[in-house]
Amino acid sequence: MDEVFGSGKIRWIVSIGTGFLIAAGPSFAATNSLSGGIDNRFSDNARRAPTNEQSDLETRVNLNFQHLSDPGQCTSAVDMGLGYGYWHDDTFDSEIYTNGRLQGQCELARGLAWQASDTISQVTQDNRQADTQDNLTRKNVFRTGPVYTLQLTQVDQLQFSAAYENTEFEEPEEPDSERVTATAAYNHSFSETLQGGLSLSAERTELDTDEELDRESAVVTFDKVWVTTQVSGSLGVNRLETRLGNQEVSSDGITGTFNLVREINPSSELTFYANRRLTDQTSTLGLQFEDFNFNLTQTSAVEVTALRAGYNTRFSNGSTFTAGLSASRSDYIQTDEREDQSGVDLRYSRPVTELLSWFTDAAYQHQRFEDDGSEDDLYSLSVGLDYRLSTRMDIRSAIGHRQKTSDIASREYDESWIVVSLNYRFF
Repeated sequence: MDEVFGSGKIRWIVSIGTGFLIAAGPSFAATNSLSGGIDNRFSDNARRAPTNEQSDLETRVNLNFQHLSDPGQCTSAVDMGLGYGYWHDDTFDSEIYTNGRLQGQCELARGLAWQASDTISQVTQDNRQADTQDNLTRKNVFRTGPVYTLQLTQVDQLQFSAAYENTEFEEPEEPDSERVTATAAYNHSFSETLQGGLSLSAERTELDTDEELDRESAVVTFDKVWVTTQVSGSLGVNRLETRLGNQEVSSDGITGTFNLVREINPSSELTFYANRRLTDQTSTLGLQFEDFNFNLTQTSAVEVTALRAGYNTRFSNGSTFTAGLSASRSDYIQTDEREDQSGVDLRYSRPVTELLSWFTDAAYQHQRFEDDGSEDDLYSLSVGLDYRLSTRMDIRSAIGHRQKTSDIASREYDESWIVVSLNYRFF
């Protein structure tokens, strides 16, 4: 990370370009949008340190491209962001930021399709420490493979899929991996609103630390739709076996997912999501459930239980309110360590005029680490304004404060910040 255009940076940029061609090449002329902007963020404690606070201003230039192809034999979707950040007082090195997802699919024959996707995200290396630039690493997950669907009857379907997945982290200290997955699934439509099925999968993962992981699962799936409610999920068993040298550890557990979307009235909606599985830190679980972060300093095998409930509504005056509750538990199998996390986030926005609106955000997060018995609490509050300068240009300004308290004094900090952003939509 010391040099802006080091070999690691070039590898990530090449990865983005390669993924872009894979996902978007066959059908580029469809629905496209391109936007860019500049963010200026001043912090009175840029390193989020407990003492010797250092203030600094970061200027970040951003570019975002979105693409959605027309329906056809090949389809593709892109949502990619690229940015460059510069710290005026050199608190951190200049950095290239990338995040987003590219995905594509081509129908090779009747019932046979080939899929490919590439996802880039920023993840926390050690979730006990502040999420500054020095504690983040870029995670790139490339996945590709065939999917064959066989329609047995009008209500019975078989699907077979295989996939190769490569996960790389920008920091060399984090374990990269290669993963091969095979899945067979049966689905039955009981009615137009009720579906159920059975899915069997096997997975082999090899980490560059010479550790190997084998995971097998068998789950029952369901999907039910009512007029204002949709419920879907799965329930089954999951087995994970890890091997490193002469050491071998096997774990069994219940795996499952549950999704609920409930329309309370035409302007309000309630959502609930739950996920429990045996997995590893290089998996895509953190990408599927954005509120969850693995502690990358821990072992690779982990049992995860994650929950989130959300509510959003729009009032007659145009104002909106959203609220979210989340909780997660991570049980690290090889070290018998446990981490618990819970939190709440709130947002309210209200239009002042046709072009101007104000908003406020509040959040609270609690963490507990069983190995040392420590607990952390993080509070944040911000208020801001959104102003539409033209049909293509927007400006946002906000001021906020973050405070972290902990049983460990070195984790505590206070930070006040101001941000002004300008965004322009080119097309």
